[in-house]
Amino acid sequence: MAISRVKTWIAGEILTASDLNAEFNNIINNALSLISPLTANLDFDNFSAIDFRFERLTATQTAANESRAYWHTVEDTLHIDDGTNIRRVPAVTNLASGTLIIAASATTFGVLAPGTINQVLTMTTAATAAWAAAAGGGGNPIQSAMFN
Repeated sequence: MAISRVKTWIAGEILTASDLNAEFNNIINNALSLISPLTANLDFDNFSAIDFRFERLTATQTAANESRAYWHTVEDTLHIDDGTNIRRVPAVTNLASGTLIIAASATTFGVLAPGTINQVLTMTTAATAAWAAAAGGGGNPIQSAMFN
C-alpha cells in the first residue's frame, strides 16, 4: 500500500490525538513506499544491506543493463549483465578437493571429478575435458639435467 493522506486538513481545524496517530501509523505501516521504487542512488555509507535477495527470473534477460544481477531459477545460476553479455556464475556447493568446474554447454556448468595419480587433463574429440593416462615421454627434467 502506498502512503497517502489520511485526512485533508482545513484552516482552523483542531488536531486531535486520534488524527495525529492515524497520520503516524500511515507512515509507520507504509514506510517502504517512501523509498520504493528508488528514484536515485541509495548510499549505505559503509553499512551493509542485510537479508538481500536477488531478483528471481526464469528466463535469461537481454544484456543492456550493466551491473544488473539476478538469479536464474531454471539454471540455478547467478546472472550478471556486463552491458554486452549476460555472465553466468555457477552455484558451487559440496565439491571435493581437486574438482574442476567446466563449461558443460554454452549456458551451463558441470564438474570434473579429480583424476587419479599420473593422469593428465586432456580434451576429447568432442572438445570435452577428461582425465587420461599420461602419454609417455617426459621424465623428470630436473633429474635429467643433473646427471647428463
